[in-house]
Amino acid sequence: MLFLFLAVLCSVLIGNFLVVFNCKQNSDIRFIFLGNYIVAGLVSLVLALPQGISFKGFDLWFGALTGLFFLSNFVIYQRNIIVNGLSLSAGIMRVAVILPTLMSVIWFADRLGMVNLIGIAVIITAFTVLTEIKHLHNLFWLFSLFLISGLTESTLKIYSELGNPNQNPFLTVIFTLAGLFTLIWIALEKRKLHLKSLIRGFARGIPNQLSSLVFLLGLKTVPATIAYPFYASGIVLISILCDIFIWKQLFTVKQRLALALLFSGVLLVSLSR
Repeated sequence: MLFLFLAVLCSVLIGNFLVVFNCKQNSDIRFIFLGNYIVAGLVSLVLALPQGISFKGFDLWFGALTGLFFLSNFVIYQRNIIVNGLSLSAGIMRVAVILPTLMSVIWFADRLGMVNLIGIAVIITAFTVLTEIKHLHNLFWLFSLFLISGLTESTLKIYSELGNPNQNPFLTVIFTLAGLFTLIWIALEKRKLHLKSLIRGFARGIPNQLSSLVFLLGLKTVPATIAYPFYASGIVLISILCDIFIWKQLFTVKQRLALALLFSGVLLVSLSR
């Protein structure tokens, strides 16, 4: 569980970095992502060197796909933080734990008990509470985040089952290609270099790399049907505490109810069978 707890702390730190960067009017999120992936890729490469670099075909093509998911996930997450706030965005992103959890049950024969199924029903109820026609635009971003986050998390489970025991070459491919995709994005928009944003991205890169690494290590020691919900519930709880005590955010009654349902549902999913 130690690896999973460390992954939670790194993920919450990433979310708070995004809040700080959004408060700075002179930030360019594209260069923040680029700096992030440069550092994350380099850290992964350095950690891979002692055991030797060995890239398999699966590492390359699946790493490219995962890198694209990583970039898309962070872009949509950043947008949701602006529209919906940190804790609600983190809550929805972590509720996407449903997708890799169900995948683990269906494809990898992990077990899921009745209490866990009740938790999934509670989470679906939370989505119903959040649904309002007048907030359809917000709901679109929330659903997009749910889907892309679930797919991104699922790739890590797939690699932990089918990939190389040494995760760092795979992570090197993920972050390097995610950085390349970001660079292409910047080039297509003909953006000028924004050095301050690039440096801010450098600071974000280390917790980003570590969150992926320690979570993969956690999947080696804890069943996915427990690991994903534990990871999710920890991020939701600590993000809410950050919103309350650091960012002084106020919640409507409906948002409080939805967050309570989200947390309760994820907690039920995480209970051992």
